[in-house]
Amino acid sequence: MSSLALMRWLESAPERYDSGMRLLTLGRVSALHDTLARTAVSAEGSHVLEIGCGTGSVTRLLVQRGARVTALDQNPEMLEQARRRLADASPGRAELIEQTACEIDTLPDSHYDAVVASLSLSEMSRSERAFVLREARRRLRPGGLLVVGDEVVPHRKLHRFVHSALRAPQALLGWLLTGSVSHPIPDLVHELRQAGMEICGEQRWLLAGLAVVTARRKP
Repeated sequence: MSSLALMRWLESAPERYDSGMRLLTLGRVSALHDTLARTAVSAEGSHVLEIGCGTGSVTRLLVQRGARVTALDQNPEMLEQARRRLADASPGRAELIEQTACEIDTLPDSHYDAVVASLSLSEMSRSERAFVLREARRRLRPGGLLVVGDEVVPHRKLHRFVHSALRAPQALLGWLLTGSVSHPIPDLVHELRQAGMEICGEQRWLLAGLAVVTARRKP
C-alpha cells in the first residue's frame, strides 16, 4: 500500500506499528531513528520538540541521549503505546501531548533547541507542510536545528523509476484498503529553505527514497 495508507492502517492497531515500519523501510527505520536522535541532541538537557511521535521510538532515543522532549501526536492509542515505551525512561524527561502537527502554533516561540519529524510530514498536503515547517522554525531558538526523516523523491531518473516500480504494489493495496494513495515529498530541501531554514546536511537510503535532512534556524 502507499506509505500513508500503510501508516494509517498500522495506526489502527498500534501494536503492529513498529513491525510495519520496519517492513515499509526494509529495516532502515532503525538507522533513520538513530540518525534523527543523534543529530537533534547536541548536549545534555537539550529541549526537543517532536512532531508525530507515534509509538515513541524516537522519543525514547532522544530521552536516552539526555534530551527533554515535548512530543506531539493526534492518535491517543499511539500515545498510550509511547507512554508504555517510556515507562522505564528517565522520569520527567518526556511530555506527551495529544494534538495535531498543525496545532504547533500553540507552543511557545523560540523555545526549543531542536525540532524532529519522523515519517510525519509526508502524511500532510504541501500547504500543511509549509505551515508546519514555518511554525517549527518559529518554535526554534536562533541557531536551533530542524531534523526531518521522511520519504522523498529520488534525485536520479533511474532511481525514481525503480523506486516508483517498487511502490506500485503498495499503492494498489493502499487504494484497495483505504481508498487513498500518498506520494513521497518532491523536494524536501527546497521546502525547508522556503520555510526560512538553512540546510546543514542530508543523508539518503533505499535508492535515495528515504532521507534525513538537517536544517538550522538562521540567527
